Amino acid sequence: MATQLRRALGLRSVVSTSTGLAFAAIDYLAVASLVGGVAGDSAWLAVVIAGVLLLLVWGAFSELNGLFPTAAAIRLYMAKAMDDRVALTITFTYLLTIVLVVAADAYIVGSAIAYVLGGALWVAIVCIVALLALATLSNLRGIRVAGNVQDIATYTVLLASAVIAIMALARGAFALRTPLNPVDASHPITNLIEAVALAIFVYSAFEWVTTSAEEARSPQLIPRGMLIALGLLCGVCALLTLGMSHLLTHAQLTTAYPQLFLAEHAAGSVGLFVMLVVTMLTAVNTFNGAFLTASRFMYATAREGSLPPIFARLNTWAAPWAPILALGSGSLVCAIVVALTGAWPVLVATGAALEAMIYAVAGFCVWRLRRTAPDQERPFRMLLAGPLGLLSCVLFGALALIASVTVGTATNPAPLIIIVVVGILAALYVLLALPRIRRAEAARRAARGSRREAARAAKAQAQQGVGDSTP
Repeated sequence: MATQLRRALGLRSVVSTSTGLAFAAIDYLAVASLVGGVAGDSAWLAVVIAGVLLLLVWGAFSELNGLFPTAAAIRLYMAKAMDDRVALTITFTYLLTIVLVVAADAYIVGSAIAYVLGGALWVAIVCIVALLALATLSNLRGIRVAGNVQDIATYTVLLASAVIAIMALARGAFALRTPLNPVDASHPITNLIEAVALAIFVYSAFEWVTTSAEEARSPQLIPRGMLIALGLLCGVCALLTLGMSHLLTHAQLTTAYPQLFLAEHAAGSVGLFVMLVVTMLTAVNTFNGAFLTASRFMYATAREGSLPPIFARLNTWAAPWAPILALGSGSLVCAIVVALTGAWPVLVATGAALEAMIYAVAGFCVWRLRRTAPDQERPFRMLLAGPLGLLSCVLFGALALIASVTVGTATNPAPLIIIVVVGILAALYVLLALPRIRRAEAARRAARGSRREAARAAKAQAQQGVGDSTP
């Protein structure tokens, strides 16, 4: 069995992990949702503006990752900036984001499969099981295999999506309608603000790559990779938004698979099947990237005694097998429930609220740690960390509140209820179960120490006996 994680992730895999986590199948629905709120073909501007705002998040996570370059960094910098019990409750609640993204993505992939193949729901569920199994097995084989799978899937998805969007625009002779003017008599400025708020969630989860800091060949690769990932996401999603706004009808935009119609515009039935394969690959990079990062977070959290010790064990490929299996089975259950109920909009809104919440927390932590630990070495320093950290906290805190009571365009408290329930369960674990786990672990360590001391004493006594009996 391996005893520590391996530093095997290069910049290419850091970028693919960060980009792949954010670019799920749900992104196609997100960019389609931007179209109706602004004039002409200008919804791409919301994607670009949101990308600029996400530079605040990039700066915050880059500085915090430099302070704590470990798989449990999210948990550690929160513990330094606030009460440890509050930090643990937030981190365990935040972990729900991964499962929600996987479940929602699984539904969209299943819907696309059912639409193109005309198969029953059970066919989609079988495909979902197969994709989750692939992601689980590749992660169990260690970081090199998981990283290679992530590279192939992510870069294929990005390239194919961009090419299809460009081909679709070419079919329309690139004759865009007011691409630089999002506001008119029927589309006020408030619509653009709402579109920017929605576009922010196109980038959500890109920061989870920070949990791979212990496996990156150099810690400096993490902020560099996240910045490149933001650029890739901005470019591809802007192209998709232009293509969808220019070519798709309202009925096509409001389905669970608008990317299929865009591909059909680009290349007919061939494009349709190509985009189906691409959509399935988004599931691979989302599932794989989610397990790759979240399992390392759970491993590091267990290593410091905040989860049962079984989650800190590695297999022969230096992979934390228990977290990977737990994430795989939990995601499978949620994915099947979503496929059967079609409740993906609630999960998407919940995940969006949780992401905005953690962005606000990151901004607060940067501001707080600059005040409480000003002399601590910072390999990466966020520009104007004090005011920008507070701005990030307020901005994303407001977005988290809006997302938690909104599903689609309607007011719905379901996401807030889910977050509150999960938060209460996390708090009960921290307050009631965790102290017992820590006491049991302390007792085991003490027992092991006593046994080692006894063994050393017996060995020393035996050696002394041999010396006394020597003539």
